Amino acid sequence: MHRIAVVALPGVFPYELGVPARFFRAAQRDGEPLYSVTTCTLDGLPVATNADFAITPAADRRILETADTIIVPPWSDAEIAGDPIGLAEYADRRIVSFCTGAFTLAAAGLLDGKEATTHWCASDEFARRFPRVRLREDELFVDEGSVLTAAGASAAVDATMHLIASDHGAAVAALVAQTTLAAPHRGGGQRQFIARPPVPQTPVGSAGDIQAWLLAHVEEPLSLAAVAAHFGMSVRTLTRRFRSETGRTVGDWFADARVDRARELLETTDLLIDDVALRSGFATAAALRKHFRDRLGLAPQQYRSRFARAA
Repeated sequence: MHRIAVVALPGVFPYELGVPARFFRAAQRDGEPLYSVTTCTLDGLPVATNADFAITPAADRRILETADTIIVPPWSDAEIAGDPIGLAEYADRRIVSFCTGAFTLAAAGLLDGKEATTHWCASDEFARRFPRVRLREDELFVDEGSVLTAAGASAAVDATMHLIASDHGAAVAALVAQTTLAAPHRGGGQRQFIARPPVPQTPVGSAGDIQAWLLAHVEEPLSLAAVAAHFGMSVRTLTRRFRSETGRTVGDWFADARVDRARELLETTDLLIDDVALRSGFATAAALRKHFRDRLGLAPQQYRSRFARAA
């Protein structure tokens, strides 16, 4: 039986703390459990969660010595407090983080030179603090074999289902999905969950002013020359100014804006995909599908089925 130890540090997030026991314990073959899951604190004493209750563990850190997999859920000081566990000592085990628990793994040096992810809201700070880690900020989880990092909350479930399937096959994972009413696999990345920011008011002719004008004309088949002419610039000046202020090309930014408009239409209307494509500035449904997959990792219809609201 594969032995899993979950480390509860002060201010642990209860949701992610409970995911391993709920899902790994549901994994069985011929009625026999495939995993044991033990929750520990470093000293075996209760710790406060980031909710309004504390948890009492079944073990202290000694359980880590016999664990096959060690899981670090997010905890309140993860972004600043380094690695109180001493994870480098257990580098021969499989080590998993959920959400900002990735900061703890990175502080231990376990992610140096590897790809990793964390919750999108903490990705800028993570990248600043750990430049030797190849951050994949849009991924729901990243599996590097000996270490696995998952993004926030529900991504912990995605990572756990992935591990079950990797360890014991898709049939076992499908049974866990059936038992827990969880998706065995979710497509897409974190971008599909990130709110679309408003464009701020900015000076005439600035990148922000150009963005605001483009958003007002998102349905139109605009060329760079047409945009430049509207602002009384050459294409070269427009391109240079936009890139210097945003770090992006006009075309790349405008494609994102069109995808955002399509997202809004998919969420709030029952328009056909062809009509969504036209109203968001894409010439064809095929073009819409390509940009959707490139940016969100989902087809438009998949996005609608997941996020549609009552119109």
